[in-house]
Amino acid sequence: MITKKNVHGYSVFIKDGDPFYENIFLDFLSNRIKVLKVFRTIEDTKVVLIDTARGPMVLKVFVPKTKKLERFLKSFFKKDYYENLIYQTDRVWNEGVRSVNDQYLLAEAKILNYAHVFIMLIEYIKGTELERLDTISAGIKEQIRASIDELHQHDMVSGDPHKGNFIVTEQGIRLIDLSGKKSSALRKAKDRLDLEKHYAIKNEIKDFAYYRFLYKRKLRRFMKRTKHKLGLRKKAD
Repeated sequence: MITKKNVHGYSVFIKDGDPFYENIFLDFLSNRIKVLKVFRTIEDTKVVLIDTARGPMVLKVFVPKTKKLERFLKSFFKKDYYENLIYQTDRVWNEGVRSVNDQYLLAEAKILNYAHVFIMLIEYIKGTELERLDTISAGIKEQIRASIDELHQHDMVSGDPHKGNFIVTEQGIRLIDLSGKKSSALRKAKDRLDLEKHYAIKNEIKDFAYYRFLYKRKLRRFMKRTKHKLGLRKKAD
């Protein structure tokens, strides 16, 4: 269960209301965390591995720099991406899905309902990123397919099942960086077609959503080509 509270002006969502995760957040605010490794550091995103009494965990700080007006307007009508994600992850974990990486805490700095700073505490998964493997065996491909099928059965989607979002562990394939978007037949079809694109895992479900997604993709490509020809879009886009 996710517990929501206000901590030093942040809206904080905590797995099981566990004070251990809240204390790590407080340590972060006071600059008292020990960084073991830096995974990513760019203008809007910092991702690091930190030391805790329960072992290493991933801390992510995201401060969006683009589409601010769009994000602000959307905030009046729906929950943000990361808030949806922590609730969805908690739900599927309670339903027995262990392939997804767990989300321990989300803290958001908000103006009204518009979140402009996101701080996340996430499970660290020890293993090998799929993209680091020279070849992907048939056994691993079957685990990938099965993990996405299980996710879909529990009404959650990956959103972007590329090689960087799978970790090969001794216990099997784990999924990271999942989508906080609401599950739908169209998004499930996209997941399956992405598996076909990235891993040659054949899509066996050709329902209405499958054909609808193909149509939308063809339409987007047509619109891009048209804009190029009309000089309305740069070729680098």
